[in-house]
Amino acid sequence: MSSTGNIVNFPDRSPVEDEAARWVVRHDEGSLTPAEQAQFEAWKQASQAHADAFSRLSGHWKDLDLLAGLADTPAEKPLWKRPQLWAGIGMAAAVMFAVIVGVNQFSGPHQATQQVAEQPGLGVYKTKVGDQEKITLADGSVVTLNTNSRIEARMNGTERTVRLLQGEAFFEVAHDASRPFRVYAGDGVTVAIGTAFSVRLEKDSVQVVVSEGKVSYSRVVDVQEPEPVAFIAAGETALFGENVVIDKIDLAEIDRKLSWTDGKLVFSGDRLSSVVADISRYADIRFEFDTQDLADMRVGGVFGLGEVDDMLEALETNFGVRAERIGDKLVRIARQP
Repeated sequence: MSSTGNIVNFPDRSPVEDEAARWVVRHDEGSLTPAEQAQFEAWKQASQAHADAFSRLSGHWKDLDLLAGLADTPAEKPLWKRPQLWAGIGMAAAVMFAVIVGVNQFSGPHQATQQVAEQPGLGVYKTKVGDQEKITLADGSVVTLNTNSRIEARMNGTERTVRLLQGEAFFEVAHDASRPFRVYAGDGVTVAIGTAFSVRLEKDSVQVVVSEGKVSYSRVVDVQEPEPVAFIAAGETALFGENVVIDKIDLAEIDRKLSWTDGKLVFSGDRLSSVVADISRYADIRFEFDTQDLADMRVGGVFGLGEVDDMLEALETNFGVRAERIGDKLVRIARQP
């Protein structure tokens, strides 16, 4: 990692500070709608503790701008991207960190390669580990294919069908009520008309995240006529396995789950074992933990895709963790002596 990289540690915070942190980030992004602004004002006025927490964290957030002056690089070539704020989750071992990486590590959003499928018919698209591809289909829909993923897409005058055979994809569907857009994955099919959603295929489950519009999900195995078993609307995520689990989540969580489409991974209070599993999808590296408490440690941060070294350095610098590389594809994580 470049010596110009900086690591900022965010300590555990109370639930009030957790909520205040989310409002600080939303204000900084300038993404509040009038209704959300009214919601924020009501939250802040509900308690002096709310107003104090927001004011305090806003000050910390502004102080991060000073870090840009620590590096001896020209002002027109900024060294860092400001991280999100994260809150601690419920236990002493719940630690939060944010990584501000040098320009050589993460100078902007990862750029997926782009491909245009100008002709209708059957197309097969796939990515290698660590790669992404953006495909514009013949109907105008856009598919962002994540790492180590594969789809088959069939577009014609009566049909818009995609089969997700491996991995994960994000679909921005061109509106066409006469030809529903179907994505088959595992033992089910997700159907949309004009919306935006992702589908991730795991060994025993399918995860759907909807950022715009509404989709339906139907089982297609061991049924004579597929019927919807669930409808998922914008702001909801669904997990289809042995059971169906649908959760309503806020905009910040939707953005976090889809952050890979912008070339980064964002974690907030996730178990370290889950974090390294997600990062390793982009780097073909396996992790082992000496103890279960290390695997269960709660962390948060933002990384460019595949930035394994940045994550390991952050852990070693802040949290008393030793990351030992064993060959090219194995990392053992243990407590420092």
